[in-house]
Amino acid sequence: MKTISIIPSKSDAHRALIAAALSGDPCEVICEAASRDIEATSGCLAAIAEAKATGAKAMMDAGESGSTLRFLLPVVGALGIRGSFALQGRLAKRPLSPLYEALKEHGMRLSRQGVSPLSFSGQLKSGAYALPGNVSSQFITGLLFALPILPGDSTLTVTGRLESAGYVDMTLRTLDRFGIRVERVMGNMGTVYEIPGGQRYQAPVSYRVEGDWSNAAFWLAAGAIGKETVAVTGLAASSAQGDKEILDLLRRFGAEVEQKEDRVTVHPAGGRLTGIEIDAGSIPDLVPVLSLVASVAKGETLIRGAGRLRAKESDRLTAIHEGLGSLGAEVEEMPDALLIRGKERLTGGAADSVNDHRIAMMAAIASLVTEGPVTLTGWEAASKSYPSFYEVLRENDLDRNLILK
Repeated sequence: MKTISIIPSKSDAHRALIAAALSGDPCEVICEAASRDIEATSGCLAAIAEAKATGAKAMMDAGESGSTLRFLLPVVGALGIRGSFALQGRLAKRPLSPLYEALKEHGMRLSRQGVSPLSFSGQLKSGAYALPGNVSSQFITGLLFALPILPGDSTLTVTGRLESAGYVDMTLRTLDRFGIRVERVMGNMGTVYEIPGGQRYQAPVSYRVEGDWSNAAFWLAAGAIGKETVAVTGLAASSAQGDKEILDLLRRFGAEVEQKEDRVTVHPAGGRLTGIEIDAGSIPDLVPVLSLVASVAKGETLIRGAGRLRAKESDRLTAIHEGLGSLGAEVEEMPDALLIRGKERLTGGAADSVNDHRIAMMAAIASLVTEGPVTLTGWEAASKSYPSFYEVLRENDLDRNLILK
């Protein structure tokens, strides 16, 4: 059996660092492993602190982190500071609307979308905000961080179905731990967040970042499709992370999954996996690893509600189609869905991460079920969220069929 201690959650770390910084209180955020995205948030928060202290512009580099940009853009508006975000990779092309328009309507001045750097100035104002629920939960999180520190009360109405709702739940849990009150009620147009103004973040003495369910999903899938049992430790059963749904999904595929305290164990399915239908609306980050599991599950798997994946670090639907297809999987790409016809094993071949961390890890784990080796180019992309991924892979002898190029 392979036992893997999971790294801290990138999603939880972003939130804890921002809340701690807004408090101004001494707070030790315990995050035992960082990633490029977390380093981007930390660097931006340091620049914001300096700008608040000196009155200078905050010149920040968001890297390729959508969370960093979308969480902090409303925050700098609420603080009334000037500056810019440098945007790397595809980040400048990833959508900011309708958050962009909402911020401008409430007092911020922003440079044109789609171009790096993104400059900002002006004072964000409290009031009535509205966003659709099917674009990005990150927009909602950014406003939930910013609006409580404005002088007046605000409301944030989320219209329609809220996708990735688990991420908003994570934000609300973090806000509560830092003393911020937000009331969630149902209105005529959708979910309404009632946010009293004039609040102050109050940090605990220390905050331990919880384990990462999103990245743990790759190891849990390895247990299901590979030949050895895999146990992952450090996963809180009480977590608000939506990606802990990986447990129920693996069980639906037919895998044997055990959960005890903070430990999850998955046993090899031995050819017993069968295709299922998946609504990816609340779990977009799981789609690459679920597609891999589906590629070796008997019958067909339909993953629907996945259109938002086209605006990630890559066009993830195309990247999955091409990446798994290059390894011998049968994947049909649709506008907002994937139809995967499972095989007993994949052939192997050459795969490209297209500079997307989750595609890189998907291809690496795929090498467990290929006849020939998997030659992976752009493997370094995994460091965006999981810098030690290949080290863990090697330590557990799960890389025997993988060639990094």
